Amino acid sequence: MDLVTGGTGIVGAHVLDALLAQGRSVRALLRKGSDPSIVQRILKHYHTDGAERFQRIQWVEGDLFEVDALRDAMHGVEHLYHCAALVSFDPRDRPAMMSVNAEGTANVVDAALETGVRRMCHVSSTATIGGGMDGSTGDETKPFVQNGSSSAYAISKAKAELEVYRGIAEGLDAVMVNPCVVLGPGIAGRSSMTMVERVRKGSRFFPGGSNAVVDARDVATAMTRLITEGASGERYLLIGEGISYRKLFTLIAQSAGKPAPAMPLPAWALELGWRVEVMRTVFGGRPLITRNTARTASRIRLYDGSKAERLLGIKFRSAEEAVTNVAVFLGRG
Repeated sequence: MDLVTGGTGIVGAHVLDALLAQGRSVRALLRKGSDPSIVQRILKHYHTDGAERFQRIQWVEGDLFEVDALRDAMHGVEHLYHCAALVSFDPRDRPAMMSVNAEGTANVVDAALETGVRRMCHVSSTATIGGGMDGSTGDETKPFVQNGSSSAYAISKAKAELEVYRGIAEGLDAVMVNPCVVLGPGIAGRSSMTMVERVRKGSRFFPGGSNAVVDARDVATAMTRLITEGASGERYLLIGEGISYRKLFTLIAQSAGKPAPAMPLPAWALELGWRVEVMRTVFGGRPLITRNTARTASRIRLYDGSKAERLLGIKFRSAEEAVTNVAVFLGRG
């Protein structure tokens, strides 16, 4: 039996898909009030028998703060995939991210230790990788360094990694993956889908920086292999393609039949933008840009994902393949 937390998210849903394809018995933790139908849509996107595959998932109601529910969900579990997380760069979400990402992971680790889970794969982020934005290339050996420019999200995920290391010290067998921006079918308005949806509406502008993207299918494949092939306590960067925002936005816009953005956004405009958004959303609403996203959008991010590639002997899909996959999913409604 395998257990997936965060099963309705982009990564979690694709991990469920990969496990079902392997014939594994699958259980997924579902928060009260959450709708798992997105997983069925994703399965039907990839498979003609997607509805039947969806029926094989055992959904267990509970969340990261219901200790008894976590223990019950982990009963008899061999492999645990901890994908649940809150992703936001809105400073107002800082307390929630510290709670969900750090404290929630602590609860998952404790429950895994208590129930004897054989192995855990924790989903972290490139946000915890040092060196990626200081002019050098980030890799697994470079620790997170908190400073004044660190986002609350990065800090919360770094704290989550510390909880996993604490669990390892107490006897938990675990590996961690650090994906970059994950592109794949998912819930509208969540994670990378927010960016994709905005660019698909059409935009004349693009920020001058770069990032790295990875296809959700490749993340799931890597995770389901690393949970047995990865070394305990190790981090593995999952990097598909380093890409400029201009190229990425062009791919997304053209996949929706929109013209490519042609006007660069200077740093001063981004600085002005996040300040305007603070005022616009003072009485509610979500900002389109925050101080953190404004100040990182013009920076060049570089990461070395060769460690996972060498171990697994796989080649990750290109950004274009990932964008096309999302476009086909959205085209089907």
